[in-house]
Amino acid sequence: MRKYRSLFLAGALTASLLVVPAALTTAGAAPAEASGLAADGNYWVWEHTNRGGASCGWSTNDADWRTCGANGTFDMNDKASSWWNNGYAGSYGDIRVYEHIGYGGASTCAPNGSAGNVPWEWNDRISSHKWVTNCGY
Repeated sequence: MRKYRSLFLAGALTASLLVVPAALTTAGAAPAEASGLAADGNYWVWEHTNRGGASCGWSTNDADWRTCGANGTFDMNDKASSWWNNGYAGSYGDIRVYEHIGYGGASTCAPNGSAGNVPWEWNDRISSHKWVTNCGY
């Protein structure tokens, strides 16, 4: 687990280099560049590295990533390759992601404000998430 945590934090260091495409996604308008903007309260994931492809954003917990986006019509289960925790700082600002639907299996955490490509151990492997008070580092 410690290896996964360090990889998520390493990905956060590259966040300022990533720019979100301006096109609309399945979850609505894509958020702007990660650095320097106010939080929108969402945890964002994209199906490709460097914020490419379709995306979904959540402001609440989601036990089943098979339905997300506009009217729950997009399936992000086991497809996430990049992410951005743009939640609000403070209580329940970090994100714990899980390997299986229903918050099961292995898990790791994305601290508030961090972003990057999903580490290879977790690429196309995330199925649910919960907002948590802190990652416990």
